[in-house]
Amino acid sequence: MTSNSNIPGGLHATSERLPGPYAMIISGGALALAGVMLLVNLHLQVNSFPATLETPQPPITHQLHEHMVEVDWNDISGADRYQLQLWYPSGWIDLPDNDMGIDVDYDGSRAVVRKQSPGALINTFRVKALGCGRASDWSDYGRKADAGSATQDRDSLASTAPLLAESPHEAIWSGILTTGTSGEVAGGYGYSRAASVGMLSPGAFMLDRHEYQIVHASQATDAFVLELQHTNGSAPQFTLAVHDANGSNPRELSTCNSVRIKTENGDRYLWLDSEVSWAAGAHSAMSISLANGHKHAVAGRVLRPVRPLTATFERVPKQHSGSEFSLLVRFSHPIAAAADSLRTGSLHVSAGTVTSVQQLAGQRDLWQVNITPDSNRSVRVGLRSAPACEMPGAICTHHQIRLANEPEAVVYGPPITARFIDGPEAHQGESQFPVRIQLSEPLLSTSQSLSRHLLSTSGARLTEVRRVDGRSDLWELVVAPESAVPVEIKLNLDLDCGSSALSCLDDLIRIAEPRELTIPPAVIHLTFDDGPNPAYTPQILDILAWHGARATFFVTGESATLYPDLIARIISEGHTLANHTWDHVALDTLSTEEFEDTVLRTQRVLGEHATACIRPPYYRADSETYARADEMGFRVIMGNVRPMDWTRPGAQVIADRIIGGAAHQAVVVLHDGGGDRSQTVEGLRMALAHLRSQNFSFEPVCS
Repeated sequence: MTSNSNIPGGLHATSERLPGPYAMIISGGALALAGVMLLVNLHLQVNSFPATLETPQPPITHQLHEHMVEVDWNDISGADRYQLQLWYPSGWIDLPDNDMGIDVDYDGSRAVVRKQSPGALINTFRVKALGCGRASDWSDYGRKADAGSATQDRDSLASTAPLLAESPHEAIWSGILTTGTSGEVAGGYGYSRAASVGMLSPGAFMLDRHEYQIVHASQATDAFVLELQHTNGSAPQFTLAVHDANGSNPRELSTCNSVRIKTENGDRYLWLDSEVSWAAGAHSAMSISLANGHKHAVAGRVLRPVRPLTATFERVPKQHSGSEFSLLVRFSHPIAAAADSLRTGSLHVSAGTVTSVQQLAGQRDLWQVNITPDSNRSVRVGLRSAPACEMPGAICTHHQIRLANEPEAVVYGPPITARFIDGPEAHQGESQFPVRIQLSEPLLSTSQSLSRHLLSTSGARLTEVRRVDGRSDLWELVVAPESAVPVEIKLNLDLDCGSSALSCLDDLIRIAEPRELTIPPAVIHLTFDDGPNPAYTPQILDILAWHGARATFFVTGESATLYPDLIARIISEGHTLANHTWDHVALDTLSTEEFEDTVLRTQRVLGEHATACIRPPYYRADSETYARADEMGFRVIMGNVRPMDWTRPGAQVIADRIIGGAAHQAVVVLHDGGGDRSQTVEGLRMALAHLRSQNFSFEPVCS
C-alpha cells in the first residue's frame, strides 16, 4: 500500500520514493511536522542509500619501504568503511592483527599497512566494503603493482597519515550544547549558528582531511534535525549520540535510519519519531562516532580534532665550506621527542654528522641542528619518524600524533670547476668521437645521472658516458653527430630541483661555471682554376648547388671579362672569387711592375667581389712570389689535395683522389677551364655524392 501526502511546493512524500528504513517510518501517515516543514522550505533532493554494496576491485599495493605498504582500491558508493584481509601462510587474517604485529591506518579507499617485525611478505590483500549493517562480497586478491606504476614520492606517507587518532568505534567529535529557542528552530529547542541561537563547543571537527562544521541541531515535534557543512562530496555514515538536558537517557541516532537532504554546503539529517527532552538554557552532551552497526560513540567523550604534525627545514645554507653549519627544524606542534632522540634516531644525514640538537628559547616546536660535513660533498639532511609513537626514533606530539611528512634539505658543497679536454677540432659526419671532461675534484655521481641531469647536446646524441680509468674527476663522452652541422655539448647548470631536493642528484649542482664546447663538422675547401668556362663552369655550379657545397673560383681576368654572366652566377650562388692573374702567366718570371699589373688588373675586373687571395698559375711560386703577394696584401693559396685533373687521368681516378684526400681543412685543387674538363665534372659528381654521405661540409677557402 502506498501513502501519499500532497505537500505545498510540489514535493510528494511516498513510501516508494524512500526505500528501506524510510518506507517504514513514513508509511501509514504523512511526515512529522518538522520533517514536512523542512522539506517544503528547502525544496531539496532527498537521498537514499544503496540497498546493496558493490564488490570492490582487487586492491593494488605499493611498497613504501621494507616493512610498510600502501594498499589502494576503488571507492564503493554507500560504504562508510572497509575491512582489509592479508594472506598469510596460515590463511586470510583480518587487519589489524596485534598478535601478528601488523597494524593498519585506513584512509577512505586506501590504507597503510605496517609490519613491526620481520616475517612473511605483506603483499597479497583482499577487501570488502561495509556500511549501515551491510557488507559486500570479498574482492579478488590483489598484489604489488609493477615497479613502473608504483612510483612513490616522499609525501606518500604524509598523504595517508590519519588526521585523527580515532578507531571506527570511538567518538570523532564530542561537544557541549547550551540550548536556546526561537522560530529558527521550528518551535523546539536547540542550536543554530546562523540565527545565533544556543551555543555549541567545539562546533567543528576534521575527518579524512575535510572539515565538518555543525551549524544546526534542534529537537522539533517528533523529529530531530542535524545539519553539517563540509567540503567532502559524500559524508560518511555515522551515529549521533544525544543526551537529555540532565545528561541521562541518551539517544543514538544512526544516519542509516535518517532522511538525508543535500544542501548547498553539506547535508541535513532528519530522524523522525525521535524526541529528546531539552529545555532552554540547559546543557547537553553530544557526540559523533563512525558507527559500524555494533558499537556506537561513548557520549560525553571529548576528542579534540587536530591538524597533522608536520615539519619543515628553515634557514638552510645554500652551500657549506667544509666546516660546521646549522639549520632549523620547525614543527607544526610541540613534540615530545628529546634532543638525543632526534640526533641519533630521527635525523638522517649523508656526507656529514649531526654534532648537536637543541631547542630554541625553550620552544619544543623549533630546534637548531648543527652538522659537520665529512668532506666537500653536498650534505643531505632528512627527518624520519618510526611508524609508531612507542617505537625508538618516533616523532610524535604529547597526544600521540605522529609526524606526517618527511622533509629533506640539501646544503651544497664548495664549487667544482670543469673543462672540456681532448675534443676533436671537427667531426666527420657519422663517425663517433670522444670528448673528455676534467673536474677539479671527484664527482660522486653515476653515468646515468650525469647524462640525464647535467649534459645536453645539439646536432648529436650521447651514446655513452663513462669514467676514465675508474676516476670520478675525469669523464669521457662518446658523441654521435646527426648531420653536417656543428655539434654543441653543454654542461647544463640550470638544474631544476623542483619541489624535491632528490631531483638534484649528488653534487651536480656544485659545478660553478657554465661550459660549452662547439665542434664544427669537417670542412673541405673546393677550388677551381682557369675559369670561368661556358662549357664546364655551369655544370660544376649545378653539381655544387645539388650538394649544397660552396667553393672558391680562381679566375683569370681575361675569362672574367669575356663571361660576366658566369661571374655573376658564381657570386649569386654563394661562392667566392679569387685571383689567378690576368692571362695565366707564371708569376716567378715577372718583374715587380709586371707582377703588380697582372694581379691588380684582375682585381679591378672582379671589383667589390674580389677576395685577397691569389694562386700562382702552373703552381709556380718562389720566395719572391710570396714576398710580393704579402706586400700587396694578398694571401697565396696553394692546396694539399691535387687530383691532377688537368692531365685527364679519368673521372674515377679524379674522384678517388678527392675522396682519398678528404680531411678537415683540406684544400682541393681542380680546374673548370684551360682545356677539356669533362672528366673533372664527372669525377666531382661522384666524389661529392660520397663525401656528402659522410656529412662533410664544403666552404670557400677565401671569403
